[in-house]
Amino acid sequence: MGDWAEHRGTEVYVHGSIADLRAQARTIHQQLRPLWRRRAGGSRVVLLDTPLGHEVTLYDLVAGSPTPPELALGALPDDPRLTAVLNALTPAERRVALAWAHPAVATWAEAALAAGAADPVKAGERVRRKLKRLGQQQVVRAQAARLPRDGAQ
Repeated sequence: MGDWAEHRGTEVYVHGSIADLRAQARTIHQQLRPLWRRRAGGSRVVLLDTPLGHEVTLYDLVAGSPTPPELALGALPDDPRLTAVLNALTPAERRVALAWAHPAVATWAEAALAAGAADPVKAGERVRRKLKRLGQQQVVRAQAARLPRDGAQ
């Protein structure tokens, strides 16, 4: 029961032992708290089984995510149209686009999260819309390049 039980029925029991009992209860409560409910270095510890979306867990994202050097120094594709589109992006947007191309990433929000965006949902949607617009520009340019010019035979 602890040291507080030895002083039952005395004046010490009323004042000192209740404080000891509370201190022991706090210690035991802290010891019995699950690891994923604790903090380490001021940050919450998160289980790898934490769900992030439809059938995707944090483990899936961490295990299959590209590394920061892969995101920053990833090889650009051989297709010049894709290279032109990727070159029109900012470095942060390019990281999101390259992360989305990874097979373990299923949504634009996950890609933005893997790329380190502060607001993954907004950043992923912004990059998606920008890539769609840039892709349409490439299609229009390719069609214009195929049309014969005036005076050409």
